[in-house]
Amino acid sequence: MQTIADEETIEKLFGKSKHELISLVNRHTLTVQAWLSSRSPQAATFLGKGVRASSTGINVRLLNLALGCNFPAGTSVPEIDDEIKAVKDFFARRNVRWFWWMSTFSSMEDVRGVMGRHGLVRDEPPLPAMAASLKLEKASFPEYPKNIHVWQAKTIKDLQAASLIRRAAFKFREGQALTYFEDMAADWLENDSVKLLLAGEKESEPVSIGAMIFAEGIPGVYVMATLPQHHRKGYGKAILTGLMSEAAAQGHELIVLTASQAGFGLYSQFGFHHIFGFDLYKLPV
Repeated sequence: MQTIADEETIEKLFGKSKHELISLVNRHTLTVQAWLSSRSPQAATFLGKGVRASSTGINVRLLNLALGCNFPAGTSVPEIDDEIKAVKDFFARRNVRWFWWMSTFSSMEDVRGVMGRHGLVRDEPPLPAMAASLKLEKASFPEYPKNIHVWQAKTIKDLQAASLIRRAAFKFREGQALTYFEDMAADWLENDSVKLLLAGEKESEPVSIGAMIFAEGIPGVYVMATLPQHHRKGYGKAILTGLMSEAAAQGHELIVLTASQAGFGLYSQFGFHHIFGFDLYKLPV
């Protein structure tokens, strides 16, 4: 059972109310996810009254996203229904699978009922949104083997390795997202708001990746992935130590992420607390 942090814990760790932190993490996460899914050469976007959507055009569900469902007060039910239909049509034209990300604290009433009316079903369980204070000493991070080397992506070769690692770790369909990182080379190699790290015993043989992306005034951890044959060898710990250390060195007081069920335990070791969840809706295949 993954316990959600209470109001007192959040106030003590982050100096914010639970509502303030949820709003900040929600804005950051949806902003970054929209950016990530809009950067491929064949990307397209949709912006409605209460929903924004981005599609890489790659037929991987995680890379095509409808985000939020926050309509202005007074928006009628027919208007909401029309926008949901427009979102579905947008992805149908793209001919890709997709997810609809929505905070479990969405302002829309009866979200599940509304989504169900349009044939969208919720994945179970919700995706945990987590935050960690960076007012920690580096020495408090979990240890990892000293032979692991961590470096920042500097070359196209690094990006090619990152694409391979992510495909294998997330079990993307054969032939999909073959050049995900190198197609956005300038974003990963030249953007000061983005830092992509790789880890391995030597730079010629990376086996793990992770990124820090800055948005809405705070940093977040993204694209954490390790080749399956190298799980539980400390590579994830090495990457996360590097990302959190860099964020702290830049003067940030907190860092956020969304955790897979498999990654929840690792992130908890680094002081991440479960703040709320994202419900992910999809059309049944």
